[in-house]
Amino acid sequence: MKKAHIFFTALASVILLVAASISLAQEGEIIHSVKVTGNKRVDESTILYHIQSKPGTVLSKKQVREDIEQIYSLRQFKDIRVETRNTAAGLEVEFHVEEIPSIGDVEIVGNDKVDASDIREIIGLTRGANFNEHLVHESSEEILRLYREKGYFFAEADIDTQPKQENLVDITINIKEGEKVKIEEIRFSGNKEIRDKDLLRQMETKEESWYSFLDDSGVYQKDVLKLDLFRIEGYYHDQGYLRVKVLEPRIDINQKSREIHITIAIEEGPQFRIKTVEIQGDDSFSANEIQRNIRTKVGAIYNVSRLRQDILIITGLYSQKGYAYAEANPVSKLNDEDHTVGLSIEIDKGKRVYVGRIDILGNIKTRDNVIRREFRLREGEVFDGIKLKRSKQRLNNLNYFDDVKIDTGRGQEPDLIDILATVTERPTGSFTAGFGFSSTENFIFSTSITQNNLFGHGRRLSLSAHLSSSRTDFKMSFTERSLFDSDISVGVDVFNDNQDYINFDAKSKGGGFHVGKRLSEYDSIGINYRLAKVEEEYTDPADPRNEDYLTSKITPIYTYDSRDNFLNPSTGWKHVVGLDFAGLGGRKFTKYSYDVTYYHPIVGKLVGVVHTRINHADGYGGDLLPSSERFFMGGPNSLRGFNIEDVGPQDCKPAECPSNDPDPDPVGGNQSLLFNLELQYPLTKAFRAALFYDRGNVYGGRKDRVTGEDDLTNTADSFDLGKMRSSVGAGIRFISPVGPLGFAYGFKLDQQEGESAGEFHFSAGSVF
Repeated sequence: MKKAHIFFTALASVILLVAASISLAQEGEIIHSVKVTGNKRVDESTILYHIQSKPGTVLSKKQVREDIEQIYSLRQFKDIRVETRNTAAGLEVEFHVEEIPSIGDVEIVGNDKVDASDIREIIGLTRGANFNEHLVHESSEEILRLYREKGYFFAEADIDTQPKQENLVDITINIKEGEKVKIEEIRFSGNKEIRDKDLLRQMETKEESWYSFLDDSGVYQKDVLKLDLFRIEGYYHDQGYLRVKVLEPRIDINQKSREIHITIAIEEGPQFRIKTVEIQGDDSFSANEIQRNIRTKVGAIYNVSRLRQDILIITGLYSQKGYAYAEANPVSKLNDEDHTVGLSIEIDKGKRVYVGRIDILGNIKTRDNVIRREFRLREGEVFDGIKLKRSKQRLNNLNYFDDVKIDTGRGQEPDLIDILATVTERPTGSFTAGFGFSSTENFIFSTSITQNNLFGHGRRLSLSAHLSSSRTDFKMSFTERSLFDSDISVGVDVFNDNQDYINFDAKSKGGGFHVGKRLSEYDSIGINYRLAKVEEEYTDPADPRNEDYLTSKITPIYTYDSRDNFLNPSTGWKHVVGLDFAGLGGRKFTKYSYDVTYYHPIVGKLVGVVHTRINHADGYGGDLLPSSERFFMGGPNSLRGFNIEDVGPQDCKPAECPSNDPDPDPVGGNQSLLFNLELQYPLTKAFRAALFYDRGNVYGGRKDRVTGEDDLTNTADSFDLGKMRSSVGAGIRFISPVGPLGFAYGFKLDQQEGESAGEFHFSAGSVF
């Protein structure tokens, strides 16, 4: 406003001068010629284009005023004068302009701690821009503000201007940064009931620490500290101190020691408790029903945040009954005599609404029906907010989309609510490949291709192959997740597999099918059938042998899965109970398994995870459990920090193994038990870091190849919590531009002789 005032004042003055310079005798005469003088950078033709007083036209004061305004609108001139003179040829009009200087070179000197590009972003002094004196002062203030934000409170910025020919001004910004000033101490005064450390936890402003060079903590920022005062006040309100006053902080800067001391004075006041809670029920929910669902109770400390959450719970309850626009308004009456609060919650449930249109946007590949079948709501049904939230969870759990947004809006009728689902699709195919060389197989190539959303129909197709000079492994699996958009899934599998178990190789080929049925929102059952021809080749030089047999097994499975997100869960359970019954033909054995995982938020985004897996298997009808059906443990998906050679029964004791094969080999067990504890933290949507503690073992040995006795050195004959291996470690899982990657390192807590201290685990893939 100040700049505009100066501009229009100058313009008015020029116009008055022009009016005085044009005599009454000249006004109305025919203009013979128009000249422009004083311009250096702006081309004369550009100025003449904006002048309507042209040769052959009549001289007019009004037109000249408009010409001056047009020239000024170019924002390139600080002064314009108009003179007229009679010459032998006729009336000549001269526009004399004085240009605003332009900024030439801008040099920044002395900035070692702050990048020049960061400084240039915040100042108005840029090459080619008009030069104004006020920009020098403003730029200096902006530079100092930037340095103060970074902790350089004693920085100085001196700006030199150097006029040059052609109406240019070169600028040199001389900066003296000085030393960074850190917050040495944050003190509180007046806080009697709440400890300093509890208040410090609420603040983003922190004292300087030994790791400040990593996170730049200890820097004083005025705006951040102002927000911290509101955070402290809010924390007091949650503890019942409703009359608290958080006063303006005192900032003491010691120039000599370059330290900042902050003192925050607090007047706590009394703590308030809830005396009464009045809720008016209706035909949807009684007062008692509502009271049972909220945490705000009579006699409890008044907690503003908890009350805010309870209001959301109440409106959520009503949304389940179709009252999508229900409002719950708390009214609090404070009694300063006995320090109590009389609370009443007024509920206006509004009208019941129904689902109108359900529209879908953003799905280029995925078919509409694949998305619609995940919705728990149908058009025309009573609106339910919980079902809408669950619909979003189910869409996320498909892992077809990077982002899912669900918005609601009023429909064509007052009692209708429309739903709009906007999805951002992600690549749903993965490709992995590996190369290797073996003395027995020569060149080895392995690859797998998986498409989880085949042709946009939500079907899964997986192909994998392992090729070498002596073998060809192939697996194919196809699954229709929702047969005819129902709750039934079907699929088929074909395989030709070869797996190396250290002391024997197991080759199996065959096929099978699987059928599943969703029983409820979280429960499902399935049944798998698998027929395989198996060849086991033992590599022990002292006992070379082969075993060929047929396996025909059926596997019923029950699953309960209430996780909020399958890719990055933060809450919920997953239970999987399975039974393998083999004996419909060929080798007879049974296998039982139970796998349970629990996710629970701890603080903020930190998530705790508990996982347990228990397995048991045995032969029957005179058959032994085949070696390839025994349990092994170790690696990124079980006991991290260990390989399968380290865990469970072995074929000989280290000191008693034969000289031609001195290393013990794992033989697997017929029982296994695994515990995993994790703390997970999502660094971003794609990155998740984890700390873990793993404990597990494989039980039940096989005959020692030397003594003929069971070797249970590292295990026991049956489940034994006292005989378990354990490890701790950390890992990162993330979705990279080339696919999902995972890194983990586990340290053995019970390292034994001949073992490594730990193991590094890596998994990788690419997306197309």
